[in-house]
Amino acid sequence: MNTYKTSQGERIKKSEIDHRVRWAKKAALTKQINEHGYNFCENTICSHPNMAPFDCAHIISVNECQKQGKSELAWDIKNIQILCRTCHQWYDGLNLKFKSNEK
Repeated sequence: MNTYKTSQGERIKKSEIDHRVRWAKKAALTKQINEHGYNFCENTICSHPNMAPFDCAHIISVNECQKQGKSELAWDIKNIQILCRTCHQWYDGLNLKFKSNEK
């Protein structure tokens, strides 16, 4: 059974982490809508304003939170930023459009 520690030493199942992360992502999107009336990319240098789809990206990845024994950061909405798909791929180093041209 996969369990990970929180900073208080509690052990938590991976399935529970995933459930709480999904809740936190929905909460982050809802919070942005409630505050601004719409969702937008939070990357301050984004050249794709209001470009959907939007992703919820972790500032500190879920994997890193688990490795550090601070699993609760994975579902902390302060650790989630809303990015357009292009910025999220760039942020995570997954911009395949540019990687394919590097041959």
